[in-house]
Amino acid sequence: MNCLEAQSKIVAFIENKLNDDETVEFVKHIRSCENCSEELEIYYTLLVGMKELDEDKELSSNFKEKMEEKLNLDYRHVKNRRRIKSTFVIMILLGITTVGFLGYQSYRTTQYLQEQEQIKLAQSQYYYADYYAEALFHTEEYEMFQFVDYVKNNNEPEEEPYYDRLHTYLRRNPDVRITESMEDMLNSD
Repeated sequence: MNCLEAQSKIVAFIENKLNDDETVEFVKHIRSCENCSEELEIYYTLLVGMKELDEDKELSSNFKEKMEEKLNLDYRHVKNRRRIKSTFVIMILLGITTVGFLGYQSYRTTQYLQEQEQIKLAQSQYYYADYYAEALFHTEEYEMFQFVDYVKNNNEPEEEPYYDRLHTYLRRNPDVRITESMEDMLNSD
């Protein structure tokens, strides 16, 4: 801001009609320019003095101190308002970033759990039958269900998977008690 611009804004400054940017520039210029500072002091004394006379107040004797106080107060007020605005914007950005990050993590966790469930379902039909069928199904323990006889005397082809044979047996013998986990595996077909 040059001296001509500053002097044209003296009255607006005294009447609090400058915006924040103009106020900061005006105060900076007044602090650095002795001629404009003297011009402001003259206008401030005249305008504030006339206002006090119009309002029937007692005239102040320290207009220069009041002017300095107004310059400092207006400058600090604008700086504080800018600081508050920037802090508010930063807080909003941090909030948006946090919500976005947490939402993304939640989405990834859900996706991971769904993939794991699909893998588990795909493996459960074949994994136990292929690798642990003999260990899990001890024929001597199940003789009372006559499943061993069913498997040995079954006329169906031998290539039939273990769970299919078990499922067929359980359909033909409804009095056989099965566990919930076994029922879940059989119902997943």
